[in-house]
Amino acid sequence: MLARSYVTLIKHQWPLIAFGFLSIFFGNIGQSFFISWYGSSIKDALLLSDATYGGVYAIATMTSSVLVISFGGVVDRVRVDKLLIFFATLLMVACALMYSVDSVVELLLVFFLLRFCGQGFLPHIAQATVIKRAQQDKGKAISLVGSGVAIGEVVLPSIVIGLIAFLGWRESWLFIGATLLVVFLPLVLLLVRKADLKRTRIEADNQNHASDASRRQVIRDWRFWMIIPIALVTPFLVTGVFIQQDFILEAKRWTPSVLAGSFVFYGAVHWLSSVISGSLIDKYRSRNVLILIPIPLLLGLMVIANVNHTLAAPLFMCLFGLAIGATNPVINTLWAEMYGVSHIGAIRSLVTGMMILSTALAPWVFGIVIDIGWTLNEMTYALIGMILSFTVLLVPVYPRL
Repeated sequence: MLARSYVTLIKHQWPLIAFGFLSIFFGNIGQSFFISWYGSSIKDALLLSDATYGGVYAIATMTSSVLVISFGGVVDRVRVDKLLIFFATLLMVACALMYSVDSVVELLLVFFLLRFCGQGFLPHIAQATVIKRAQQDKGKAISLVGSGVAIGEVVLPSIVIGLIAFLGWRESWLFIGATLLVVFLPLVLLLVRKADLKRTRIEADNQNHASDASRRQVIRDWRFWMIIPIALVTPFLVTGVFIQQDFILEAKRWTPSVLAGSFVFYGAVHWLSSVISGSLIDKYRSRNVLILIPIPLLLGLMVIANVNHTLAAPLFMCLFGLAIGATNPVINTLWAEMYGVSHIGAIRSLVTGMMILSTALAPWVFGIVIDIGWTLNEMTYALIGMILSFTVLLVPVYPRL
């Protein structure tokens, strides 16, 4: 039944789904898991310390978050094809600059462009457009396009390792830029025409209801601020754990391969969770699935705190994959349910900017906690308490959703 519903959706809206999926998949070029494979090479080439490298990355990411919030509303006003050409071109410029980067200032610019375009705008364009245009089955549609991240987490590391080994780390960025030009842009623009996305939503279906909330109205809505903590805690937690994984490995006395091998499980469950949650959203509404998100996070943290066997690694990675896979479709469709879709680009950009900022702060916050001497169990139970408190904030919101 689940598979049949997805097949039907793809059959009727495959150009829209394929456009969104490809935009998010190629946006992985700006995701932390992709860039992390180049960290050692960049630090060696530019003679950077870990602190300097991390500081440059954090500044670029935080700057990106501010600009995504400021300019994300263009998705509601500017044609999709024009936006894709603009941000894909900036991403190609970043790839070309990475090939020749030889200073901290240049690296800061490259990281900013990668994060702003890859992590920020390409996924934002894709998901905001799909939310607007998917007349039915929004949950399934968002789940399908959002799986571009999960599939990227599984297949791209091997591709990157192969490119670096065959071409060299600098030259691999030229190959990536060429792929954007020769493969991504022509294909995604063809899909935009197939899906009839050149017109703005207002022109296309004339559903710009006066009741749809603007971003200013959303900011004034207390319900939004009660939901935001639980919306941001998953990417914050997962980023912090992944970046500071050496702390876990040392406390558990595991080898690096224990976690490295678990990423396959994480990516697979991430994708599966996204697919299942999309179906649940369309059947039960986002608000009724939202309350389930903290459960796998709490269970994953309990595993980290209490299980020392190496099997704990794939178990908590699967639980984190379950949470991160559900978060994206649930949160994105929730805003559409609450506020309509006329200004969804502006609303999503606000949330996306906050998410990017949270992922930029996570390694720093985790690092501070580690440096002051907290044990792994102390940090884990503090995170459990934080998630429980954020869940309690949802209690007064539910009757008003």
